[in-house]
Amino acid sequence: MNTKILSYVLKNLDDAFKLERWNEIRINLNKDTDIKSLPWTPKRLEKFEQDLRDTFDVEPIIQGSVSELVEDLDVKYATRFWGGGVWQPKTDIYQYTGWGIVDEINKRNPRAVLDVGCGYNQFKPRIPNLVGIDKFNNSADYMVDILEYNVEPSTYDAVIVFGSINFGEYSDVIERFRKVFELTAPGGRVYVRANPGETHKNGPWVQIFPWDFEAAHLIAKECDVELVTFKKDNGNRLFFLFEKK
Repeated sequence: MNTKILSYVLKNLDDAFKLERWNEIRINLNKDTDIKSLPWTPKRLEKFEQDLRDTFDVEPIIQGSVSELVEDLDVKYATRFWGGGVWQPKTDIYQYTGWGIVDEINKRNPRAVLDVGCGYNQFKPRIPNLVGIDKFNNSADYMVDILEYNVEPSTYDAVIVFGSINFGEYSDVIERFRKVFELTAPGGRVYVRANPGETHKNGPWVQIFPWDFEAAHLIAKECDVELVTFKKDNGNRLFFLFEKK
């Protein structure tokens, strides 16, 4: 769950019921609170909805629990940011995770390559046998999250993960890397570009997981793969490479 959006929604609910007679409601507000069960007036509810529209630039669905609202806002915001033209790739600036990755992968002559969070699928014309998946961008071959991409284990000799498993909490990150390594063939390599925690200028509500060497090393240990290299890349990004045993 996007805890940045969760905190914002809970604060706004707290503000909406700030009168003393609503003290018990405010005290008990949490992610499981049923929003429609709150004692809204039409004006108060309209103000709450409009604030969400103004803040996230999406149309909120006010129903179910707070966590369901947060999930709805997170998906719509991410879709607008990643697939709606707000975010644009900067492939040219990177030393290790830019266009040079094409030759790096092609020289190993992989049978199949997976690009996780492929964005505009830039590498597809340059790397043979590449499949791009991206939940938010319709340039992908398949618009799915890695957790939803159910193909045969050990299908891919190389996997590209450039900035796409970089969101939420550690539990979100390792869950997705476990799936990546499941799909990676023995001896296969996983090439990663990671954000160490820098907020996107035009996407302040995207929750960035703060990657560092400790996190990369822990992923390798818990997933029983080798962390082959870890380096700083241009643009305040990190490059690291996993190899499946």
